[in-house]
Amino acid sequence: MVSKPVAKRYKGNQINKMDCYKFGYPEQCNKCGALSNVELKLPMPYYNNVTSSKKIMLIGQDPYIYRNHNRVEYVLMLNEEKGQLKRWLGGLFGNDIFSEVELYATNVVKCPVKREPSSSLKRVLSLLRPYFENCRDYLITEINQFKPTLVLTFGEPAHKLFIGILSNGDAFEDRTKEAFTGEFKQAVLGDIRFDYSPCLHIKTYRVAETYGDRIRKFKNHLMEKLNSGSSSSS
Repeated sequence: MVSKPVAKRYKGNQINKMDCYKFGYPEQCNKCGALSNVELKLPMPYYNNVTSSKKIMLIGQDPYIYRNHNRVEYVLMLNEEKGQLKRWLGGLFGNDIFSEVELYATNVVKCPVKREPSSSLKRVLSLLRPYFENCRDYLITEINQFKPTLVLTFGEPAHKLFIGILSNGDAFEDRTKEAFTGEFKQAVLGDIRFDYSPCLHIKTYRVAETYGDRIRKFKNHLMEKLNSGSSSSS
């Protein structure tokens, strides 16, 4: 049995434990006990407790950090006000908009895996799939409860695993290289519909930003959706 993580308060957005878990994220889980040699530690999802018609869900891969994987207390480390990802997202969304949207961050795999994911996509997926098979119901519940208007996944494994739960997953290219077109497409999960695009990792994004038409198109479409909150691209 896994002890419940303890909520902490941070400057800026104050994260309430009840808010973090109300969308279906597991407070504790022992589904993967046979897969791990260490006690499972579930980082908390990030929820900024803002009520808005713009409901953004960010989906990462897993909470493993090579040097110190116990460091992750909140998904995507968005509790760290000066963290690299939070600052980058603030620049991508625009800080004013970023603070006003209802934001929820989770991972396709909820707990740290037993070893560092490989740089090989095939090996990463081989490592993550057994965990994801136990996590997918949590992710489906999170989407059904949060009801996002827009979803971004970060990294190819997250994209590939995520589209596997969609009702219209076959409408999306399997590889991020082809799936990241700069356009948003409508994704369907049961009776929930939302705009979706995979997103590149920060380093890849910043390199591509200097010359990529897809990046410019992606930023323009993202701004349109954040400013209007209207319909999906097809």
